[in-house]
Amino acid sequence: MPILILVPMVLGAAIGLFARYALPGREWMGLFLSPGASAAAAGIVWIIGMLAGVGADALWLWLVCLAAATAVALVLPRLLPRRREQADREYLAALTAAKRA
Repeated sequence: MPILILVPMVLGAAIGLFARYALPGREWMGLFLSPGASAAAAGIVWIIGMLAGVGADALWLWLVCLAAATAVALVLPRLLPRRREQADREYLAALTAAKRA
C-alpha cells in the first residue's frame, strides 16, 4: 500500500493550510511553505513508521503523523518571521552602507 502515504500527507497539508491562515506571521511566509512542510513532516513520519514495521491500521501511527504536521505548522510561523526580519534589517544596513560609500 505505498499510495496510502498520500492520505496523511494530504491531511498534513490541510493542517498546515489551516495554521497558515489561523496564526499570525503569514505575511512573512510563502503560500505553500506551511502546507508543504506539514505534508512533508507527515510523510516522513509515515515512512519511518512503515519501515519500522508498523501497519497502516495502527491508530498511533496516524496520530503521530498528524501531530508531526501540527508541530511543524505551529513552529514555522514562530521561527521564520524573526529570521526574516533580522535578514531584512541586515540587508537594509548593507544597502545604506554601500550607498554612503
